[in-house]
Amino acid sequence: MEHQIPVNDTSQEQPKTGPAVHDEIPEPFRKISQKVSEAFSEFKESETWEKMLDARDKARDYITENPVNSFFYALGAGMFLGFLLKRK
Repeated sequence: MEHQIPVNDTSQEQPKTGPAVHDEIPEPFRKISQKVSEAFSEFKESETWEKMLDARDKARDYITENPVNSFFYALGAGMFLGFLLKRK
């Protein structure tokens, strides 16, 4: 017994990309988006970004070298936050 699977032909539909989609975004949102993008680009060029990447690499190395300790630290932090944030 053969079952037929319905297939939707999406070759006719073109996803909206390019200027048409960009024109649908209101001007204030475009300005905010551009400012946020510029601020993030400046942040990525800062020394703080490099420090964050270095800290991420150190944390990854520590977790790789000490998986059991890392698990218990995460468990303890989760329990602590759970007790702080639990509903009464």
